[in-house]
Amino acid sequence: MKISIITPGAEGGYGGISKYNSNIVNFFLKKNNCEKIYLFSRTRVNYNHKKISSNYSSNKLYFLITLLLNHLNLFRSDIIFVTHINLILFCFFPILLKKKVVLINYGLEIWGTEKSFIYHWLIKKINFFICMREYTKKVLKKKYSIKKNKRLFDLHNSIKFRKVKLNKKSSKDLVTVARLDASEKFKGIDETLEALGAMKKINFKYHIIGEGNDKQRLINKAKKIGCFKYVKFYGKLGDKKRDLILSNSKIMIMPGSDLTFDTYPFRFIFLEAAEFGLHLIGSFPPDVNEKNYEKKYSCLNYVNPKNKQSIINKIRILQKKNKIKDEKFINDFSITNFNIKLNKIVFTIQAI
Repeated sequence: MKISIITPGAEGGYGGISKYNSNIVNFFLKKNNCEKIYLFSRTRVNYNHKKISSNYSSNKLYFLITLLLNHLNLFRSDIIFVTHINLILFCFFPILLKKKVVLINYGLEIWGTEKSFIYHWLIKKINFFICMREYTKKVLKKKYSIKKNKRLFDLHNSIKFRKVKLNKKSSKDLVTVARLDASEKFKGIDETLEALGAMKKINFKYHIIGEGNDKQRLINKAKKIGCFKYVKFYGKLGDKKRDLILSNSKIMIMPGSDLTFDTYPFRFIFLEAAEFGLHLIGSFPPDVNEKNYEKKYSCLNYVNPKNKQSIINKIRILQKKNKIKDEKFINDFSITNFNIKLNKIVFTIQAI
């Protein structure tokens, strides 16, 4: 089997989408009957494997030329994965000629943006879709009028969970890990700072890990509302330092309130925090099925992000609880489970 992957990024990239795509690439690297992976990325990737033939360019024109020069490899591929809706134009001819093209869908790029008619037209010609979450799948079907004869598959986030020992002597501290980008305000940090500002007594720290052009605004806000002495901004940290803070903290908190904030309950940082036994606080998701996950997983907690008292109450309740290793959560979102599901998806597509 030969496959092609057209992607914004994978191993070595930054952010959740790159991590998700890295899991897909690693699955095919380990798959015995996959002899070749043609990887076309918008950002540099870190692979040195005989199975992979990789090309990257951040320049759209060069990227298009690269793909045009490699169209023979695209057509030789048994399956072509396009891992972002913005990249389907680069797969124009294989889609038109009814190659087995799979569009992978995450969240905001589907439900948060409006695409031109050419995207709507092309998407209707794609027969296979992978969705990271239920809400995205429902919006995709409705927004792009996906017909019932199309195949839509679910494939969640996942990480390779380590056998991390719980730090039972950990503090009551809160932690958030996120890009501090001015274009991505109200993803949980503002809401948490405002909750801290309304607390009468604080006997813990709030650790904010991440860098970006919104950092100074958040620092000024913490000072203005009187909680700055309880807040520590770290900037971008390496994995070891980040893991140490996670190990010593009690709660991972990201109750975003922005209309474009992705409320996905299983974001990568939530999975990584669960590895250390942290309680997770997120915003109520819009999908009914996703709301029920709070009952299914003991580490997962939802709040109304626009209600400061709701956030305060949840923080206080969880700070009194011990850290917990939610084995069901860890099993369901393990890389092993991810690979099993992806293997079934690939088998189904090949059989059609």
